[in-house]
Amino acid sequence: MGIELIPENWNFIVELPHRRDDVTVVEKSWKTDLPGGVDFDGQKFFFPEGLSVRAEVQWVEEQLLSVRLSVGAAVRGECSRCLADAELAISDDLMYLYQLRGLELGKDTRLQSDEGFMPVEVDYWGRTLSLSDQVWETFVTLLPVKLLCREDCAGLCPNCGHDLNEGICSCEARESDPRLEILRGVSFTDN
Repeated sequence: MGIELIPENWNFIVELPHRRDDVTVVEKSWKTDLPGGVDFDGQKFFFPEGLSVRAEVQWVEEQLLSVRLSVGAAVRGECSRCLADAELAISDDLMYLYQLRGLELGKDTRLQSDEGFMPVEVDYWGRTLSLSDQVWETFVTLLPVKLLCREDCAGLCPNCGHDLNEGICSCEARESDPRLEILRGVSFTDN
């Protein structure tokens, strides 16, 4: 189980508005390729159209920066059940709140920590801010645990490997799990 580290070529950097300007919203969009795909939890995902990222950055207070990230991609890979080609569109919007390290929400600011933001601490405010870690975090949370060709995929026969989506196989070796033999004659009724 595991996932690759953030790609080295990811460089999602945005210029910040002036710190005392809580009206201006800076918007930036990127389109990036993932040519080798991504390995995630034993599965290989490919992104033929790349990854689309959009950010909206605005000061909430002088020491708090709001960042709304929109991330989307078309995912391709093998179905986890039958190994056929499978596709899925993924997308989401997440809100991050960047703050200086050590700043306490509610004590040092007007905002409370339970207002729906995902806090990210930074050591200092520069003229630009890298969003690469949060883009990667958002992207990874969107990847499916199991990619399926269709929701009701029947998978492969464990004995002969026949694709059960194409019909029942002709396996003669239909062995049942011996641990379940005790349940063979049980009838369940609504009483």
